[in-house]
Amino acid sequence: SPLSGAGARRRVVGGGHGQGTMRLCDRLLCFVVVLAPAWLVRAEMYCGDANCYEVLGVDRATVDTAGIKKAYRKLSLQWHPDKNSDKKEEATAKFQQIAAAYEVLSDETVKEAYDYFLDHPEEHMYNRMRYYQAVYQPKTPLWAVLLGMMLVGSCFQYYHWNERAKAFMESPLLKQLIEDEYLRNCKQGRYGYQSGELTPEKKEEIKAAFLEQLAEDPDCPLFSARWSRTIIPCLVYHWPKDSILWAHWRWTERARIEAEERAAAEEAARIAEEARLEQEEKDRIQAEKDAKKAKNAAFLAEKLRAEEEKRQRWAEEAEREAEEERKAAESKQGQTINGKVMSVDELRKKGHFLIEVGYGENCQERVQIVADRPVQEGQQATIALEGATLPDGKVVKRSKIAGEWSEGALLSLGAASAAPVEPEEVVMAAEAEEEEGGGGGGDGKARQRKKKKG
Repeated sequence: SPLSGAGARRRVVGGGHGQGTMRLCDRLLCFVVVLAPAWLVRAEMYCGDANCYEVLGVDRATVDTAGIKKAYRKLSLQWHPDKNSDKKEEATAKFQQIAAAYEVLSDETVKEAYDYFLDHPEEHMYNRMRYYQAVYQPKTPLWAVLLGMMLVGSCFQYYHWNERAKAFMESPLLKQLIEDEYLRNCKQGRYGYQSGELTPEKKEEIKAAFLEQLAEDPDCPLFSARWSRTIIPCLVYHWPKDSILWAHWRWTERARIEAEERAAAEEAARIAEEARLEQEEKDRIQAEKDAKKAKNAAFLAEKLRAEEEKRQRWAEEAEREAEEERKAAESKQGQTINGKVMSVDELRKKGHFLIEVGYGENCQERVQIVADRPVQEGQQATIALEGATLPDGKVVKRSKIAGEWSEGALLSLGAASAAPVEPEEVVMAAEAEEEEGGGGGGDGKARQRKKKKG
């Protein structure tokens, strides 16, 4: 336990002497906390350490109010200081103790608290509370205190409101109001008022009637400047009368009030129903908008997905075509081909010719080169394509010569073909091939030049 742990720590630190000192301190603290309040309670309350019944010499179980009073008279005469001049100090102390005992036992409330104190001496705080509550409670009845407070408040109200009324009677505002009332009672208006249409007696009558009218206005300071408007008259007469009148009016007009309440409830229900329908309509419109947005979003997503698929398909096709072109270019790279000159065009640069050589099956494959020597159509030509190595060790590259692209190098020329192709037939074959979609930019230029030449 915590106490055993604390004791063990004290034994380790302080030894036997320290343990005895701590126990003594604990006992002193217990006396101060527990026993001292009990001693103080007995010393301060009631008859102190003495028993009030024993001081008066009466029996607690059988004594009544008359017996307490009789015993007090007897002992007070016996121990009065004037009758004990030889032992005056002792008599004075005894007389005071008798008076204190009688004061405790003569009051029923204090006597009841004292009896509880004798029966339960261990309840120190509760006994102290009951003692102070019984001894120092107000002697004046509560209704008298409340009545006095309301009377003082009423007097203060009456004085305050009268001062306000006096200040209002002397204010420029009231004078202006009275003058406006005079003007309203003049037949000729301001001219009649200035010309003396109203006599002094008539003015006094108008002023008195106007002040009486102001005195009935709750917003006017003259309305409250009466004793009947203070707390007590209102509490005793005005408020009960108004409550009775209100209850009577409520009872006599109950049918109309119930009808108005039903009408108000129906109106509230109608408004609530309209609000509900309006909210449902708003929710429906919002739901339609949300559905339309979701549909548009789904359509857009589907469209984007289709476009993405199309782009992927195109990319795959482009990649496949590029791969095929790359493979074809790799297959051509570094080759030396033998073909037939299909067309010859003289370029602007002197001594240079743009020739088109067909090779492969039926000369379907074409290559365009720039030659620096005369060439005839139908001649056999040996061409080194891009990437081939020439006898002198140079590598053939695609280059631009005399404004035209040369896709290879002319190595040698053979004899002309025995059956050369007529120019018209060449033109017709080139046009047919162009219509079928074959040939590049250089091939098209060669055919155009051949057509012009023909």
